[in-house]
Amino acid sequence: MFGKAVSFFALLLMVSCQSDSIYSGFKKMKNGAYMKFYEKSNEKVAPRINDGVTFSMAQYFDDTLLFSTAGSEPIDMVLEAGSFVGDVPDALQNMHVGDSARMVVLADSVFTSIMGMETPEEYAGKPIYYDLKLLSITPYEEIETSYNLYLDSLRMVEQSNLEPFRNNSYNTITESGLIILEKTGNGETAKLGEFVNFDFLMCSLEGDTIMSSYGIESLDFQYGSEDFLSKGFTEALGLVPNGGRLNCLIPSSLAFDSVGYQQYVLPYMPLRVEISMNSIMSKEAHDKFVAEEEAKRQAEHEKTMEKQRQLIAKYVKDNGITEEPSETGLYVIWKEKGTGDVAQWGDKVSVHYTLSNLNGEEIESSYGYGTPIQFAVGQGEMILAIEEAVLQMNPGSKVRLIVPSDLGFGEVEIDPQLLPADSPLIIDLELVSIE
Repeated sequence: MFGKAVSFFALLLMVSCQSDSIYSGFKKMKNGAYMKFYEKSNEKVAPRINDGVTFSMAQYFDDTLLFSTAGSEPIDMVLEAGSFVGDVPDALQNMHVGDSARMVVLADSVFTSIMGMETPEEYAGKPIYYDLKLLSITPYEEIETSYNLYLDSLRMVEQSNLEPFRNNSYNTITESGLIILEKTGNGETAKLGEFVNFDFLMCSLEGDTIMSSYGIESLDFQYGSEDFLSKGFTEALGLVPNGGRLNCLIPSSLAFDSVGYQQYVLPYMPLRVEISMNSIMSKEAHDKFVAEEEAKRQAEHEKTMEKQRQLIAKYVKDNGITEEPSETGLYVIWKEKGTGDVAQWGDKVSVHYTLSNLNGEEIESSYGYGTPIQFAVGQGEMILAIEEAVLQMNPGSKVRLIVPSDLGFGEVEIDPQLLPADSPLIIDLELVSIE
């Protein structure tokens, strides 16, 4: 079926030749693809954007085969406009059913445009070749007609499936078409602007779970502020008594209609929903509750930070450290001074690190990996302590950092024994290079 998921390597192909170089033996086509044909059929029709195409493909670098559809299914996809001039969609638009051709792109395009990484030295500036054979074309008009027939069949199935529930006298049907199967509880229902806390289970008519909050986390929602998941779900929320439960069927017209929802909900798919209402609060009560919870959290955080300050102060005293912390609370103890300019915002730097707790127990070290790690300063790729420190360092510098948790890993547990959540830490840091 057209539109099925394309493999990673197939996606990898959709790159361009971003060079004006003339490749020996290849012809630059009008749309920018560099190609040479092995076979040309007598067919006259070439694929258009939005047509379905089926093709086989092999990917080569030098004499090495990187990927091939040989021995497996060919690639089925709906042809979309390429993001770059000279990519695989461009090549396919120059072919007819039965044609075999080779196209070429720069390897740099593969790595930078698709993989989002620097081109490995052995690939830089070199070509990658793709052997393509176009097996079939399905006009987009035919795809659209088939899809509309598919939608019609799903719509008819939905009507058939819902009919018994609509004809059951024990069920209640709201004016909008929501089908109430069961409702328990005698509490008040939510009014516009009130905050509801609830759990829910959403599944297919067959009982296959699509989404659920039970056993995970109850949800808070201001009723009437917007639709939660769908118009039908929001209506259902307003029918559940405080402390009660509601079972209902939501027709697709009140849910995701002919569009569906990602891979979870097909077009014209009715939904079976169970909602348990845990609490209903006025806006004023909810705001007060949130403020009280935040105050508790802040008080607990301050207790944690005070304990950290005491642990850090003891470490500083026990180790005879005379340096003063920065305004953020970071201690930077210099071990070696480097040479050259210090790092600046936006620089790409390479660093080695060793991570320990205040007891001196090592948790991790990049030296064990044999290569430093790279990151761009100021892009949020590294914890705040290292970001702050490298802005004072030049290549060859080595420092020891005493790091409060809010400059480190915060509430993240790195190791339950060695570095639990909200723990200060020690980082031995070496700036290897700046680009």
